[in-house]
Amino acid sequence: MHFQRLRGFPDIVGEEAPLFAKAEAVAREVFPLFGFREIRTPLLEEKGLFTHALGTQTDVVQKEMYEFEDRSKTRVVLRPEGTAGVVRAYIENHFQKNEGLSKFFYLGPMFRSERPQAGRLRQFHQVGVETLGSSSPCADAETIQALVAFLDRMGVDGYEIRLNHLGTFEERGHLRTALKEYFHSHLGDLCEDCQNRVEKNVFRVLDCKRPACRKIIEKSPPIAGYLSPESKDVFKKVEDALSACGIGYRVDPYMVRGLDYYTQTVFEVSHPKLGAQDALAAGGRYDHLIESLGGMPAGAVGFAAGVERLLMSLPSGSEEISGASFFVATLGEEALKAGFGLLWKLRREGVKAVMDFEAKSLKSQLRAADKEKSRYVVILGENELKRESLVLKDMQNGAQEEISLDKAVECLKGKAK
Repeated sequence: MHFQRLRGFPDIVGEEAPLFAKAEAVAREVFPLFGFREIRTPLLEEKGLFTHALGTQTDVVQKEMYEFEDRSKTRVVLRPEGTAGVVRAYIENHFQKNEGLSKFFYLGPMFRSERPQAGRLRQFHQVGVETLGSSSPCADAETIQALVAFLDRMGVDGYEIRLNHLGTFEERGHLRTALKEYFHSHLGDLCEDCQNRVEKNVFRVLDCKRPACRKIIEKSPPIAGYLSPESKDVFKKVEDALSACGIGYRVDPYMVRGLDYYTQTVFEVSHPKLGAQDALAAGGRYDHLIESLGGMPAGAVGFAAGVERLLMSLPSGSEEISGASFFVATLGEEALKAGFGLLWKLRREGVKAVMDFEAKSLKSQLRAADKEKSRYVVILGENELKRESLVLKDMQNGAQEEISLDKAVECLKGKAK
């Protein structure tokens, strides 16, 4: 019987695997510098968590969630995003009562049943942070700081940060009414998707990339016209905090987020290598979500970055070199025993080392070392054992040197560094 993977659920193998590992390692290196600690929420949650948090009229809830009824007759879904689960955990585990301010980062798979395409899969991976319990504009700026630090450490360049302010829920409500009236007057000129969005979630119209729709969108009522002096002051404080750090950005008055929980500051990072759907990461403030899920009123802000899209944005030639630092090549049974023992000693000292147990000739072992992208080859044969030494070959320049066996581990550790 022959099985194939499901469409949109990729295997992460080959050169992609170490790149995914690098993204996770960088997240664990960078985010704790900002005071974020790792949280792991379940892949499976009650459906109501997401319908309540994201909004019943969003595309995610209406069309994209993987949902089913479990044996207890509970409607459950595979998580389509990370924020709602983190907020639920924050409330359920009493972080809000015991800490007040909590800062988390997360990484792992998310699931959406949409048409698979480059960078948009049914199982995809996100890295994100959430600051829960702060209404300070500096928390908004810090969140963007953390994202910039992560992208820079990953080696991503050429990205653009776009920033906007949606105002409070009340201000958003006034804007929603104005946008509906405006787009209704241009309904026949909008694409079919946007015609549906006008009634279901008018803010999603502003996300449309089609040129005909963009012309209409760019003449729609600007969000800034519906902001109170207080909201404008908050936005200026976010801008001032970013400018104080030297972080560049562009204010985009028509940039919104498609999920219902966003208010006030929103931002998006785009990259030209991603094409028309160029969002690499996005986030913003969601001050009412904690209260709406049963917690006490508290401010919150965060972002999520798509790992698959992140890897697409890396400069060409930035692939991680996988494989070992050392390849142990042996000739003869006695040399195999000695080489296997050396392999174990190196690994115990934290040095990467491999062998090809099936290779017969030195030539075939050197080919295997080249395939593993090993920097050095340790050569052990009968002659080397008699001299109680080994030969170390540098695969980059072909240089060879003889090293005493009793000093081999110490010497190879030095080479590895």
